[in-house]
Amino acid sequence: MWAAMVQGLIAAIITILLAVVLIGLPSVVAGLVATILATPAAGFVELAALFGFFAMYIVVGVVGVALTALLYHHVEIVMGRTYGGKANLFAWVHFLLMNIGIAGATWPMIYAGFWGDIALGPPSQGGLGWTLDRVAAQILAQFLVPVGLGLLLTGIGAVAGIIGFIVISRKRQ
Repeated sequence: MWAAMVQGLIAAIITILLAVVLIGLPSVVAGLVATILATPAAGFVELAALFGFFAMYIVVGVVGVALTALLYHHVEIVMGRTYGGKANLFAWVHFLLMNIGIAGATWPMIYAGFWGDIALGPPSQGGLGWTLDRVAAQILAQFLVPVGLGLLLTGIGAVAGIIGFIVISRKRQ
């Protein structure tokens, strides 16, 4: 449960930082909105990178980890089955890889989406005036492999958790 609370705190900090940018830099935000309206494809790509991965972090990193803690509580307290041996190993792999993986997958894309939005904005409003192709090549592309690795770790962690649950549910009491 502590992992879910830490993930929730991190999500709250990221939310506050995004809000500070939105409130504190209205000319940059206005430029981004103008760019998005003028070039919907650019807006979609950048907003998907920023807010799509932010939403994924909230759903998997915060809610998913909290539900996982609830599942382990249910298995051990309600069902009365104790994780031990191989099941315990799978549970730890699940816990570690899911937390590390989702942070490793989402944080870089939130970062890339934020800077990509700024790069797309017009220079007169604090942006860099880059094209969508340049943003994709110079900002987003460098994050694809780390994001893929993070998603892979998350998936392996989830599968380990499922295997651990199968091991513990098949164990005789």
